[in-house]
Amino acid sequence: MILGIGSDLIDIRRIETTLKRHGQRFVARVFTSEEKAKAERKPSPAAVYAKRFAAKEAC
Repeated sequence: MILGIGSDLIDIRRIETTLKRHGQRFVARVFTSEEKAKAERKPSPAAVYAKRFAAKEAC
């Protein structure tokens, strides 16, 4: 088994575009209901989704 630490960056605009294009289908496929609830409470949900997406990609 390989263990490591990863770090990813993502452009928030990319997530904004994906949300506009695929909407809830993208959110439901990638994020848990808890992640969705936290993101939707914020003024900029796309920024929260981008942060969480980058963290998932780094693992």
